Amino acid sequence: MFDQLMQVKVMAGMNNLISTGESILGWAQGLGLIGAAIAFCVGGYYLMFGGDRGRTKAIGWFLGGAVGLIVVMGAYGLAQGIDDNITFFIHM
Repeated sequence: MFDQLMQVKVMAGMNNLISTGESILGWAQGLGLIGAAIAFCVGGYYLMFGGDRGRTKAIGWFLGGAVGLIVVMGAYGLAQGIDDNITFFIHM
């Protein structure tokens, strides 16, 4: 009986850990979206007002913002894929 109670507590703890990780990823996605928007704005500024070297600086900002956005948005999909494929077995 005690073993079954401990296993239920472990599963509840694991579910809480998973939900905490998903919350952190959701929060990071919001910050990543804001960061990408800022990077695109800075890149646009360099493109419009950067002079001769503005285009090369702008391309760096655009690529950095796009790659960062892909990484942050892809992290949640990767975490969901791992969560769907991993099963914690409890022997009751």
